[in-house]
Amino acid sequence: MAYWGLAIPAAIRVVETLLNEVAGRKKGESPAVVNPSNSSAEAAELRQELAEYRAQNAKLLSRFDTLTAEMERKRITTFEQLQKRDQQAKNDLIHLAQETKPAKLEGNNIGLFGLTSTGKSTMLNTLIGKTVAETGAGETTTTITPHKGSKFILWDIPGRNDEVSYFSMEYISFFKGLTRRLILIGSTVKENSSLMRLLDELGLKYTIVFNKFDLVKDAEQSKVKSKIESETKELGLKGVEKIYFVSAEIPDMFSDWVNMVDDLTNA
Repeated sequence: MAYWGLAIPAAIRVVETLLNEVAGRKKGESPAVVNPSNSSAEAAELRQELAEYRAQNAKLLSRFDTLTAEMERKRITTFEQLQKRDQQAKNDLIHLAQETKPAKLEGNNIGLFGLTSTGKSTMLNTLIGKTVAETGAGETTTTITPHKGSKFILWDIPGRNDEVSYFSMEYISFFKGLTRRLILIGSTVKENSSLMRLLDELGLKYTIVFNKFDLVKDAEQSKVKSKIESETKELGLKGVEKIYFVSAEIPDMFSDWVNMVDDLTNA
């Protein structure tokens, strides 16, 4: 869990703990433990809020757990697989999602999603304005962590997070509570289309960000833009608000960077 200063609202600490607990359950780990570095008063408050959340949502949490256990038994690991192999379970999931209330996130909260090698850590560091995530080859994010910028809180979502976790009440509540959802891609919309289809079914909007656009040759950039726009139409994606082509490594290289940041800060 990230270090929490006074700048981070307590409600966000609860959501962070719940989301990482879901990921831990998938790995067979024990329930999340309150960070011992917090003051005893903060720790007691967090434990109380977590207990209240579980008590208030016990029935719905149980129904979600039953459904996800059945999906795991059938080895369904993505939303696209769920759509193709079990229409009834998909309908049950959407029904449960409709009953789920948005997470109570204070401020402007932006979720940052992206598979390994899409430059998510560099994007995070550039948007926050300082180094908060390690960069390099492979997945560097292992837990969901919120980082506070000057005008928003940016949530770093592990790129290799099992999509079954997304079928939980906690994640769906989180998705619904976010102000913006940024989905990074590196070459094709199809690399993260399953998440987009899930958001579509939840009735949630999202922004596609083609990062590392500086690596595309000048002569090929127009063709790549057309390809990405065509893919969104071919896949029938309904929740795409905007598509940006940027370089988090060299933000000034493309005008879309300024447009994207303006969009995020004026949410």
